[in-house]
Amino acid sequence: MPTRLPLSRSVSLLVVLAATAGMLSACSADDTPPSDASAAPLIPAAEEATRYPLTLESPYGDSVLERRPERVAAIVPNAIDTELLIALGVTPVLSSNMVTEGGYLDEYGAEDLDTYEVSMGEDLPVEAIAASDPDLIVAVGWTEGYGGLRLSDVYGRLTDIAPVVMNPDADSAQAVPWQESIMVLGEALDLADAAQRVIDEHEAWFTELREDHPEFAGLTATWAMEYGASTGLQYWSQPGSASESFLQDLGFVPNPRAGQFASSRDVSAELVSELDADVLLMGRVVSTTDAEYDALVSSDRFQRLGAVSKGHLVELPAKTDDGGDLT
Repeated sequence: MPTRLPLSRSVSLLVVLAATAGMLSACSADDTPPSDASAAPLIPAAEEATRYPLTLESPYGDSVLERRPERVAAIVPNAIDTELLIALGVTPVLSSNMVTEGGYLDEYGAEDLDTYEVSMGEDLPVEAIAASDPDLIVAVGWTEGYGGLRLSDVYGRLTDIAPVVMNPDADSAQAVPWQESIMVLGEALDLADAAQRVIDEHEAWFTELREDHPEFAGLTATWAMEYGASTGLQYWSQPGSASESFLQDLGFVPNPRAGQFASSRDVSAELVSELDADVLLMGRVVSTTDAEYDALVSSDRFQRLGAVSKGHLVELPAKTDDGGDLT
């Protein structure tokens, strides 16, 4: 059986992860939850810094935002863009239903949003997006291939509805750091100063956290996920990834072994040794069976990892205590 961190340290890390999952909501540009969402404006006052028309570049083509948008549809299935919009004080006219998962955004009106239901493996609901009558479609947090979806297949249909704002690196299968995404959003919505304030508040929050947890400083860490038979073992904290950025926010330094997975997250049996670090965070998805997970962590290759033998393995559940998805 795998060795584990002492309980207090494991709990501390999990608390940090859970706290971080809700951090963006706490960093809202306006920390006061809306008391009457139907009467509130959908977007804060303009900062008068962005000039329109604004050309929105994407890996699949360009679209033009003729004027400042008022009705914004957030279409990324995991609802990460909805979190960014809420942090800017924007109420989207459409979001994925995953925005209510875990309930940590309920106090910011998530339960009152119009949503579409995510069905993994099915196409984006273009008709529902059109019915929300947006004047801007947001997909800055898009990760190509997520849930078997490729935005490149529907980009033209979306731009027939409204201009589409994306991250220039959106054709990558690697999650884009949210700091980049929110700055792209800030420019498109004429809220660049608000976006910078969210980033500044985030950095101040983590600075205090690192001061409270100096034990992470200078250590390396790996975050890996077991997806079971469908996708196998994946290296999540690739160089430049959002996961690696999160670990660095906690105080960890980049893991030199991560370069092995710069072009592919796949971890074959021969590459299990490359997971090693001072601390190993090992996660799983809901569909991963106990047998699949136990086969990995009880294998000789896994047990020989330095992080495991030293008791520096942190095993993460597929769901947080409040039902949120840790992936």
